[in-house]
Amino acid sequence: MTGSLSVADVASYVAATGWVRRPEGWRGATVWVHDGDHEILVPGSDDLADTPRRLREILTVLAKVEERSREDIASDIGTPMADVQWYRAPIVPQDGQFGLVDAVTAFSSAQAALGAAARAALTGPRSVFDGAAPKPVRDLLARVRIGPIVPSGDLLTVRVPLDRADQGEPPLARRTLIVLQRATTLLREAGDEARRTGDISVFDRVVGDGVSADLCAALARFAGADPGARFEVGFRWARGLPSAEPARTVVFEAETGRLLRRVAHRLRRLHREHASVTGLIGTLFDNGGEDRFRVHVRGEVSLAGGEPRSSLWVRLPGEAAYDVAVEAHRTRTPVRAHGTLMEVHGRLELMADRFARVVDDRSEET
Repeated sequence: MTGSLSVADVASYVAATGWVRRPEGWRGATVWVHDGDHEILVPGSDDLADTPRRLREILTVLAKVEERSREDIASDIGTPMADVQWYRAPIVPQDGQFGLVDAVTAFSSAQAALGAAARAALTGPRSVFDGAAPKPVRDLLARVRIGPIVPSGDLLTVRVPLDRADQGEPPLARRTLIVLQRATTLLREAGDEARRTGDISVFDRVVGDGVSADLCAALARFAGADPGARFEVGFRWARGLPSAEPARTVVFEAETGRLLRRVAHRLRRLHREHASVTGLIGTLFDNGGEDRFRVHVRGEVSLAGGEPRSSLWVRLPGEAAYDVAVEAHRTRTPVRAHGTLMEVHGRLELMADRFARVVDDRSEET
C-alpha cells in the first residue's frame, strides 16, 4: 500500500487536507497537527529505513481522522492529478464484493454518467446525446480508473486523471466533473420541487446546466430496482489542480430512481432532431454566468414535423460562436444554425451544434 507513495506526496496531501505544519521538526522529519487532537511525523526522506513504517502509521491516523479506508486515502495520496467521483448505492460493493449483474450495471452507469457530462462540457448541453461520442470524450473515458475496491468498504470510486490546464482553461476532465457535480445538485433540487408540486416539467429548465436523458437514466440505475433506494454521489478535486468550485456530496432520497426514469423519458420525448434556422440576429444574450451564449434569430425556421415558426432562440455551442454572432449582428449579416430543438422554460430553443454566417449562400463555419 505504501510502496508507491513518496514523502513529498504525503506532505502535499496533508497540507491540502487541513493539517498544519509545526515550525519545529524532529530528526529531519516534519511534524503536522490536525485540530490539535492528532499529530503525525512525516519522514524527511524516502530512503530512510523506517520510512515505510512511518507511512503506514500516517495512513492509520489519516483513516481515523477522515473516516475513510487506508486504501482509499493511499490512492488519493498517490494520484495528485486525478479528480475523484464516488457512489454509495445499492448496486456498489458491499464488504468489498459485487454481485455480477450489479458490477456490470454500476460500471456501465458510471461510464454513461461521465460520458454525458463530458459531452455537455465539450459540445454544450443537450436533452439527449445522439450518435458516437466525440474522440476527446472517448479518450477521457479510456483514462478513467476504478478503485480501489476496499474489503470493508461500500463505495465505488471513479478516478479521472487530469491533463494540465491549457491557456488558462481547465482540462476537459475537470470541466466534466464540474458539470456533473452541478447537474446532480440541480437534479436533487428539482426532484425535491417535483415531489412537492407533482410537476416534473421543473426538470426542463436544468437541461442547460448539463442535465440530459442520458445522465438521468444512468443515475437512476444506481438507485436499484423500482422505485429505487437512497444513494449518494460525491466529488473530490485533485490537489495538484485546485478548484474554486467547492466539492460536494449529493444525496438522492428513496424513490429517486423512479422519478429519474420518468425524467429521462420526458427529455427524450421533448427531443426533436433536424431543426435549423436561417436569418438575422435580433437579440444577443450572455449573462456571464450559467445562462450564456444565446441569440434570437428571425427568419426561415425548418422543423421536423413541427408548427411553422418565424423565429427561434438559439443556444450557441461556445464563446467562439458567440463572437461570430456579435459581429454578424453588428454588420446585419444573416446566420444559419443547425442543432437539436427542445423545450426550455416553456419555450422552444435550438441547441446549436453548427453555427455560421451566411455570405452569398455559402457559410463560413466557426
